[in-house]
Amino acid sequence: MNAAVLDDAVALAGFDRSGMLEAIASLPAQLRDGWARTRGLTLPASHRGAHSVAVLGMGGSAIAGDLVRGVFAERLRVPLITIRDYELPAFAGPGTLVVASSYSGATEETIAALTTALERKCPVVIVTTGGPLLEVARRAELPHLTFPGRGQPRASVGYSLVLLAGLLERAGYVALSNAEVEAAARAAEAVVAANMPAVPTESNAAKQLAWSVVGRLPIVEAAGFLAPVARRWKTQLNENGKTSASWEELPEATHNAVVGYAEPEPLREHLFVVFLASPDDHPRNALRAAVSAELLASSQIGHQVVPVAGQGRLAQACHAIVLGDFVSAYLAVLYGLDPTPVEAIATVRARLSVAMAGDEG
Repeated sequence: MNAAVLDDAVALAGFDRSGMLEAIASLPAQLRDGWARTRGLTLPASHRGAHSVAVLGMGGSAIAGDLVRGVFAERLRVPLITIRDYELPAFAGPGTLVVASSYSGATEETIAALTTALERKCPVVIVTTGGPLLEVARRAELPHLTFPGRGQPRASVGYSLVLLAGLLERAGYVALSNAEVEAAARAAEAVVAANMPAVPTESNAAKQLAWSVVGRLPIVEAAGFLAPVARRWKTQLNENGKTSASWEELPEATHNAVVGYAEPEPLREHLFVVFLASPDDHPRNALRAAVSAELLASSQIGHQVVPVAGQGRLAQACHAIVLGDFVSAYLAVLYGLDPTPVEAIATVRARLSVAMAGDEG
């Protein structure tokens, strides 16, 4: 491992051959463009009178549902659930707005659940870059939102987040203003500027944190609206960073996870816990995080509190998302890998395709 690799522009570009760092830096532009795309959306009465919302999706599309539910929990007027599966819950029917979100438009779990939603006469909105889902939307004349299909689905979280939030605003389920979205874009821009490859490690929080977790199992903890961001960090560490990772939600983690810090003892030096901290955290959760850090210190387990900033919860969430994405990409480079390829996922899909062909035969 070259200690200077993160500050060597040529070496860094050599590993990041597919441009993941550039894609991460595009999140502010995604937020602005995605929001603009929702401004012309008109939804029929059936879509504006639902008593619940179900977001169908996987990966970067699904996390948007979690993020919207967390960020807007105090003003979301209907319950919202995220479905990462083939099946639609029994309660979902004509009174449930179903948002089928898929970057490729070909996610098999999403298509399966959407098929059930259409059979049950659920009001549906499609969010995609194209593929079979867009064909269904056009053929059935379903409301839909599209966005540019560039790069990896996980690198389009700005689009999936704000398109979902924007369509819910158009449906009347959440209040959201232009100013709030712009504040989120500006918060993301500040993180991008501070953590781009040209910023040296000594001044670059993302590079420093990547060095802290390299060779260790990262565990990300957060409370409230930042809990789904912790989940996002975990999945980005998996996909970009090519590492095992875990995430925990406060206050629940202080009812179980804290008991497991100390053992097995040989594992302690191989763990690193990151606490995402917002000034809007409930004071009791902030205290729980502080006590958790003390327990980690007593067990000599590495940890760090990462404060997030921004005007409002959406801005703070976007701040934390961009920072985590940079950490994950830099971690891949420290492992000598390109952050973009996900060969294991391709293997799973290939096996599923073969099995499906066998069933059809």
